[in-house]
Amino acid sequence: MSKLQTVTFDASEAKNKFGAMIDAAQRRPVTIKRRGRPVAFVVSPTDMETIEDIWLGARAMEIMRTQKSLGVKETRKFFDKVLHARN
Repeated sequence: MSKLQTVTFDASEAKNKFGAMIDAAQRRPVTIKRRGRPVAFVVSPTDMETIEDIWLGARAMEIMRTQKSLGVKETRKFFDKVLHARN
């Protein structure tokens, strides 16, 4: 369950009202539920960038705390995966 206030769409409603769901996601995250259980979230590009920044910042803090980092190849692979995840 989301800890943020979200707009909720049933899975079939999300399918049938896709445009309205996308519009709603520009204002607030959208929870898509199937059989009453959350199965997906839709967020705006701005919210996604914020999520990525927070996640990458947390990862950097963990590396600084543990003084353990990935090697060059693993770092490239990791960032390639993160940066191209939208494709």
